Amino acid sequence: MKIMNSILEAIGNTPLVRLNKITSEIDASILVKCEYLNPSGSIKDRIAIRMIEQAQKDGKLKPGGTITESSTGNTAIAISFVSSCKGLKAKMYMPKGWVSEDRRNILESYGAEIVEIEIGDEIKKEITDKAVHGGVVEILPRKKALEQEENDPLNNWFARQAMNPENIAAHRESTGKEILEQTNGDIDAFVCSVGTGGTLLGVSECLKKARPGIKVFAVEPVTASLLKMAPQIKKYVKKYSIPGVEGWIVEEIIKRNIVDEIFLVSNEQAYTMMDKLCQEEGLFCGMSSGANVHVALEVAKRMKSGSKIVTILPDNRYRYFSSKNYTT
Repeated sequence: MKIMNSILEAIGNTPLVRLNKITSEIDASILVKCEYLNPSGSIKDRIAIRMIEQAQKDGKLKPGGTITESSTGNTAIAISFVSSCKGLKAKMYMPKGWVSEDRRNILESYGAEIVEIEIGDEIKKEITDKAVHGGVVEILPRKKALEQEENDPLNNWFARQAMNPENIAAHRESTGKEILEQTNGDIDAFVCSVGTGGTLLGVSECLKKARPGIKVFAVEPVTASLLKMAPQIKKYVKKYSIPGVEGWIVEEIIKRNIVDEIFLVSNEQAYTMMDKLCQEEGLFCGMSSGANVHVALEVAKRMKSGSKIVTILPDNRYRYFSSKNYTT
């Protein structure tokens, strides 16, 4: 194994692991891509370095500049991690009350500045105690990130993870290719939490090109599906929609019709499977991982013997000690 010149070189090339105990009663195989083993602890390291390095090439991000973003957690951490390695500043606009103690500690450890933005009493009332899609509470924080870039474009760059095509490209050209190589192209279904949609769309583009018949299954919180547009989300997005901050990638997923079926998962289902993955398979992963594997098991029960289902373990469990919500 060679000496790496930077920890950034450790991003990607994560293992694909077969589940054993959890799948003992089914005939299909479930293979999990351990993205929580990326340096900052999540799959978002892939998009952070891709987006940042492209912005540097394009001259949008100057040496010593500030990267702004709106995020409920993983992307904020990944951007802060990459920024710390590259001598850049990270300023994260986050919905007030949605920054868990675990994630705040990680962000501050990387030297990021956290700015919490009120989401409004009306929205707080609608989403209290519900499993919520991160995009629901990020519209107004995204607006603040956009304003900072517009006010000082020479020193600030807004990453726009939900709209940045490099988000998709990172997964099409790295995550998806790795899965094909690790399975030798022998894969029948792909299961993935939606989030910004970058992983789902990028990996699906890669897999479908090699395996046109592959089935793609989307996973979202039961009360907050952007693909099914739960009433409270539709109302929120319509009321607060701001040009330049919407989730274009999710719109692309809908327009391209790449998803065969959408599964909705509750907090309890995600948490129960997260525990099983840790206690029965030794996989120290988080809530979205639990949701993905919960759905992968349902999909596996429908498929013929010998089928291979691949899913993602997006982040680690360290982020879920103080807050146990399935948000994407």
